[in-house]
Amino acid sequence: GVRADIVGVPQSAQGWDVTWLGQNAGWLEGTVFPTWAGNSVLTGHVYDAYGQPGPFVNLNRLWYGDRILVHAWGQEYVYEVRSVQQVRPDDTASIVRHEDYPWLTLVTCRGYDEASNSYRYRIVVRAVQVEIR
Repeated sequence: GVRADIVGVPQSAQGWDVTWLGQNAGWLEGTVFPTWAGNSVLTGHVYDAYGQPGPFVNLNRLWYGDRILVHAWGQEYVYEVRSVQQVRPDDTASIVRHEDYPWLTLVTCRGYDEASNSYRYRIVVRAVQVEIR
């Protein structure tokens, strides 16, 4: 039930700055463009800067077979979830891995740690494209 615009997030030498995303989903530059063959990584906030739920607050509730729809260029691209994982923030291999077919990898934070002002984990949802309508 989440509807969010997808905006590009430029990559720099320090990585991707996603602090400004707000209620948008961000496509991480350096990964495949959404709907193309390969692995496209989209990220969204679990909570925004004001402590309000972000667009990916319930990402960890997705299950195998759930559908993710991307609307673009007058078409609907349908993806089905194949895995949901909780990983460490430095585990980029599970996020940016190569794929031959169109895949979406959705990523958000989890487990805020006040002492370090950072999140302890990432939720990673991987979905493969199954249909274009």
